[in-house]
Amino acid sequence: MTAPSPPTDRVVAVVELLAAAPAPVTVAEITARLDLNRSTATAVLGALEASGWVRRDPADRTYTLGPGLLGVAGAVHAKLAPADPVGAELRGLAERIGCGVALSEVGTRQITFLAVAGGPDALPSGIGVGTRLPLRPPGGAAAMPWRPQADQDAWLAAAPAEHRPALAALLRLTAEHGVALWRPAAEHGRLLGVLRDVVALLDEHPGRAELRTRVLDQLVAIAGHAYTAADLADPGPLPLSYLSAPVFDRAGRARHELQIGPLRAAVPHAERAHYIAELRASAARLTEGMA
Repeated sequence: MTAPSPPTDRVVAVVELLAAAPAPVTVAEITARLDLNRSTATAVLGALEASGWVRRDPADRTYTLGPGLLGVAGAVHAKLAPADPVGAELRGLAERIGCGVALSEVGTRQITFLAVAGGPDALPSGIGVGTRLPLRPPGGAAAMPWRPQADQDAWLAAAPAEHRPALAALLRLTAEHGVALWRPAAEHGRLLGVLRDVVALLDEHPGRAELRTRVLDQLVAIAGHAYTAADLADPGPLPLSYLSAPVFDRAGRARHELQIGPLRAAVPHAERAHYIAELRASAARLTEGMA
């Protein structure tokens, strides 16, 4: 894996801060939120201003995103953003099942959320369009059975050794049924609520993006304990954090995951079947659309 580049990370952080800010910001605000010294922030802003990526108001010396990003944004939207029918499909699914829905792109190193449709609960809390998470268990489980064996092995190797047999069984189950189901760890029930609140608070502080990603990653890991076929045969209510299904591109590659997040402590068997049926149907329609 390529070593991180702090100078590049600072440029990315400044652009993301300006993109998220509801109003123009000053150098002082940027340095405070991103923990940068003033000379570094000024140098980054100067380079971005020269390229047109940011615009400086000479009157009050505040910064906003500049018109130089319009071409970049248009190209990104054309290549990566879901078409409106995708958004309509996600919104319809959220309405039918009454919980949050998300479509993510599963890359080789990270998962990027491309579209989110709201329900009574977020999916999981803190996830929004553009959120990036490292590609490691439990993330990417729905797409992984259709990846090369070397990719599957690397994915499993990123999990604690004691979890790998269950995750390998999950990949087989997902390949057979086309859906993965997850539950929260019983001993972490209270911690889930605390972490969700922390993610919400960190949303207000762009300078804490790295910490937010770490907390969110931990939240996903706590909520993501895989169910087995034997577990799902239980006729009684079961806790259910979220479900995921693969979405295939025109070449038959599992490039995306469709996820729903009930985040419920007890889901009756009939409702679990309803979730699974709706998720599969929406994933199939999205696959057909992408083809």
